[in-house]
Parts: sequence; C-alpha cells; structure tokens
Amino acid sequence: MKVDIAIATYRRPRGLARLLGGLERLRFPAGTPDLRVIVVDNDAGGSARAVCEQAEDWLELPVLHRVEKRRGIPQARNAAVAAALERAEFLAFIDDDEVPSPLWLAELLRVQAATGADAVTGPCEPLFEEPVARWIERGEFFARPRHATGARLDQAFTHNVLVRTRALAEFASPFDERMALSGGSDVEFFRRFAGRGHPIVWADEARVFEWVPRSRANARWILARAFRVGTSSAFVDRHRRERPVGAARLLAHGGWCIAKGATLLPVGALCGRAGAVRALRLAAFGAGRLSGLAGIHREEYRVVHGS
Repeated sequence: MKVDIAIATYRRPRGLARLLGGLERLRFPAGTPDLRVIVVDNDAGGSARAVCEQAEDWLELPVLHRVEKRRGIPQARNAAVAAALERAEFLAFIDDDEVPSPLWLAELLRVQAATGADAVTGPCEPLFEEPVARWIERGEFFARPRHATGARLDQAFTHNVLVRTRALAEFASPFDERMALSGGSDVEFFRRFAGRGHPIVWADEARVFEWVPRSRANARWILARAFRVGTSSAFVDRHRRERPVGAARLLAHGGWCIAKGATLLPVGALCGRAGAVRALRLAAFGAGRLSGLAGIHREEYRVVHGS
C-alpha cells in the first residue's frame, strides 16, 4: 500500500524538523506501508529545503520537497493533493506544529481497513511549550472533542486525517483557495466530501500532539481565534454548494451567541478567569459570525506562531 504524508509548512524550521523526527518514530505492527513524505513549502524562497536536506542524513523515509509560491494554506494543501495523486492510495495530513504518536498512522490505516471509510480522522492534543496559567488548563481552551472509534462524522480537519486518494480525485482543487489565510478550508472541503457520500470515521487512538507556543496561550489569542472561526464558518455556511445558510439565520445565530455570551459573563466571572473567557469566547464567535456575514475576513494565518 502506498501512503503519502502531507505537511504544509511556512517558516517553521524547528517545528518541521521536530515533526520529521516524529515521523521517523512511526511504528506499524501489521506491516509497514510504502511511505513518502510530501513537504509543501509555502515560502516562495523555499526556506524549508534546508530542513528537508538535513533530514536526509537520519530520516529513512523519502521526502519530496515542493515549493508552492502562492501564499495560502489551501494552495499548499492542493499542491500536496496533486503530488499524492501521482502515486499514493492514501494521503495523510498533519500540521508542521505537531508531532504524531508512534502508532498514529498505523491506527488511521487500521480503522480505515476495518470500516472501509474514505477518510479517517483522530484526536489532536495540546502540548504547551512553556508552563501556562491555571485558568487556561481549567478552561480546556485548547481541547478538542473526542469520539468513539468508528463513529461517523460529517467533517474533519487536516491536522490529523487520512484520505483515500481515489475519493480526492473526484474534486478539482479540493480546498477553496479563497480562504487562503483565514483558515477553515479543511472544514469546508470535508463537509462537501461527506455531503457527496464519502464516509468519514473517527479513530480515537490515532493521536497527534500540537505544540502551543506562548504567543497563543493567552486570552487575547483565544478570543481572536474564536472571532476568526466565526468569520470563516460564516463564509463556509454562506457558500455551501448545497443548501447554503441564509443571511437571516446567520444573523440570528450570531446575535444569539453574543447575547448568551454577555449573559454568561457575570456568572462566569464569579467562577474565575476561565469562566469569564469562556463567555467572552462565545460572544467573540458570534461577532465573527456577523462579521463574516458582512464579508469581513480575519487572516489569522498571516502571522506565524512558533518557529
């Protein structure tokens, strides 16, 4: 079985080297597939080339380094898809600020074989680069939902997903390049993917770990992220190819989130900073929904966090 591992990267040499080290530690109890790593360098200057060349001294996996000069996350992801379609049966996505558990890819492949799903996704757990405030840990602001292995989902994220390339081939430029630096193009694509009848299932033991830098472990970034998710989700909802969400419904939902966040704020504040930030996060998400409806986009990924 031929499996490619796609990494979209932009000026994170330390994170990329750390991730390649994690890929070197992958284990396959049922037999190792024919693996290849695709590094799509979104820096027009090709700054990731040096990391890839240095890795040749110790990394046993073959690495294909490609430069995608057009700045944008979906542009890089589409370049990875194009490369994988040349040879692979499956394409696994992982981010350049993550490291996989040793059995990450083996678990994705095991669950895919057991279910026959066209996409398998799994959990992403935070690892903080520096100690963080207690309220951040209590609030679980970097935690993501978990599901039982085999659960059917209607979306996935490219921080941890395995996709059958035959299914990807049905989509021309799968990731919407209008969402270049705003985030959310993976959600938009996998909703279309599921809507076209391609099953997505969960593999709870296929874990990856995301390194959270100090610049993200604060209330300002948490609230800014919530606003950005609101704007990008509004774009996705408004531009669905099937059953787009109407403006009135988005307006009502955004207003409800703001009102509920404001209502919860005094009570949340009594419970400490975590409760207050949770309430403000809901309000920020609602404000983002309304801003997205008005055509405002927040390009969160124009700024690089981590190194």
